[in-house]
Amino acid sequence: MDKMNGYERWLDVSDGTSGCTILPMVWTTSASSWPANLLVWLRCACAFPRTGGVSFHLHLDWSTPGSLNRWEDYSEKSGSDTIIMGGGSGGFDPIIYAAGARIVAPTGKVSTIGDTAFCRNATEAWVYFQSWTSFRQADPRTAVLDDLKAVTATYPEIRAAHVADYQSYFNRTSLNLGTSTTKQKGMTTGDRVNATTQNTFDPELASLYFQFGRYLLIATSRAGTLPPNLQGIWNSDFDPMWGSKYTININLQMNYWPSLVTNLVGLNSPLYNLIDQMRINGTEVARAMYNASGSVTHHNTDLWADCAPQDNYFSSTYYSGGLAWLSTHIMQDYLYTGNTSFLEAHYDVPRDVMLFYLDFMTEEPIHGWKVTNPSISPENVYYLPNTTIEEAITMGPTIDISLIWELIGYTLEAMEALGMQEAGFKQELLTLRSQLPPIQISYFGGVQEWIYDYKEQDPGHRHFSPLFRLFPGSQITSANATSFDAAKTTLMRRLSHGDGDTGWSRAWAISLAARSFLNDEVHHSLVHLMKNLTYSISLLDTGPPAPFQIHGNFGGTAGIAEALIQSHELVGPHKSSTVNKGTQLKPAYWGYGIGSKTTLLRLLPALPTQWAENGGGSVNGVLARGGFEVDISWNSKAELTGANITSLLGHSVWVTIGSESIEDEAAKTDLAGSPIKIDGAGSGRFVLLATEKGKRIP
Repeated sequence: MDKMNGYERWLDVSDGTSGCTILPMVWTTSASSWPANLLVWLRCACAFPRTGGVSFHLHLDWSTPGSLNRWEDYSEKSGSDTIIMGGGSGGFDPIIYAAGARIVAPTGKVSTIGDTAFCRNATEAWVYFQSWTSFRQADPRTAVLDDLKAVTATYPEIRAAHVADYQSYFNRTSLNLGTSTTKQKGMTTGDRVNATTQNTFDPELASLYFQFGRYLLIATSRAGTLPPNLQGIWNSDFDPMWGSKYTININLQMNYWPSLVTNLVGLNSPLYNLIDQMRINGTEVARAMYNASGSVTHHNTDLWADCAPQDNYFSSTYYSGGLAWLSTHIMQDYLYTGNTSFLEAHYDVPRDVMLFYLDFMTEEPIHGWKVTNPSISPENVYYLPNTTIEEAITMGPTIDISLIWELIGYTLEAMEALGMQEAGFKQELLTLRSQLPPIQISYFGGVQEWIYDYKEQDPGHRHFSPLFRLFPGSQITSANATSFDAAKTTLMRRLSHGDGDTGWSRAWAISLAARSFLNDEVHHSLVHLMKNLTYSISLLDTGPPAPFQIHGNFGGTAGIAEALIQSHELVGPHKSSTVNKGTQLKPAYWGYGIGSKTTLLRLLPALPTQWAENGGGSVNGVLARGGFEVDISWNSKAELTGANITSLLGHSVWVTIGSESIEDEAAKTDLAGSPIKIDGAGSGRFVLLATEKGKRIP
């Protein structure tokens, strides 16, 4: 390779294709094609027109560098144009795999010898690759060969179908954070990442990073597939870190944070299918482990939806909130789409989770609160009072109470939306909610992580579990100054002690900072994530000791969106449709006052000045809860210059610009506010829109 000139690898996120150029000889382009049911198709051609200039040979291999173990049971040819290999995962009743490739050359000669395929003197050649395992196919080898043999479409036809399919998702949302300098645009992507600092922002690179996260989800999450795991779908290790499974105390959830807000609706079905299977499997775990009804999972699962405790790590294994957290995604989908058929199909998930908690929770002995017991706060430990002895087991950690509070509200709303007549169950939920511990303030002024105010062993711990209520939950908002300020204290304390130094943790910090209206921290954390926790050669999130962890990418994309648009707050009934002070409005919450609440849509709630000073910017096609598609633009002073709101469901919505709080007891955020004027709706710092389905409001 060092003798080659003009070597370049590239990925075009606008059409989902990648390639490699090696001048003057060969140019290759490739992608996975969902419409063609091919994992990879590859085009090889001369960079400059040259008849018969393409010759190469192809061999499939799966081995660890330096190892003689190839993890293969067979490697052979099939006919004159195809090769195939296969093997098993080892142990009793292993997973069987097969992988094959076929060369097609309209000109030139294709042949096979042994387990190698040859292409000689072609002007252009196409390589098709397919693989299957026994998880999906009883006979992976036959399935691979049948798929390869069935390919009759030409490369241009397959490429066109792939691009049309990919862009049907990708083109829904665009982002412009300004114009990069000529010098920045003249660098390679890797050099641009390495050159990024807090004071030398590269706006087009940041926009690319945002869209790269969307590309990753389009590439990894399609109907009939599995959700992306810790490494997405790109794991090359036979025995990967953490089994390359699904950690469900944050990681799998983060994979899908950008799916709704960045308008990738339709890609979540693999997650929901796994959740549904977990609900089924979790009923036996609830019965056998806890003598409880309902369903439960712990901190980790796999493609078979295993719900029992995994591993043997005392600060993780007995976390029982995995399915509870995942079930909130079902209600989130409904809040964005209004799809009651979807909600009805998956309603049993939150219902069964709450049935488990109704049986499992016990009374805390001092205050009489209802708490989970035993439990842990994910991966964190505390000191026993007046000692340096570390402990993890506790009752009622804040993350559990946060999830249960949120889920009770969602379940009550779902029951109302679906007309569920379960008066006894409803009353049990209302009673349980009244018995939950309140938000407690810790000894350092932050949100308390455990049921009692223990001293934390690691002030900079990577998990922001006590801040679930701030993000992705909705209970902590600026409407209550006490809890809002405590959440900000916890966030900044964690970051000041070194938290956010894994990619996914720093990505979470971006969304937490956005919900806290800490614009400068939003920018600081994004740059830190891109500069220090992202591979410059690929833009993938670092994840030592694993090769990488994909949820950092997904979380980063979601964090950028959260700084530009927020829709998690609710407003109670108000007699006027325009308000000049946020204190005139009252907050509402899910499960309280069923039906008498309206989404609050915040435009540019946490826009950093650095995302504006290079010529302004815009975001188009992002989604908001309540069923809205939104376009926003701003100038170089970070001021709103225009917005379009398209109503997808015909619901009403309160609209405001920036971070002004609502409620008399609100935190002091943006007291000056920003006036907004909407034709036909009036003007004020908060304006209520009564919309029509399908109508666009400029």
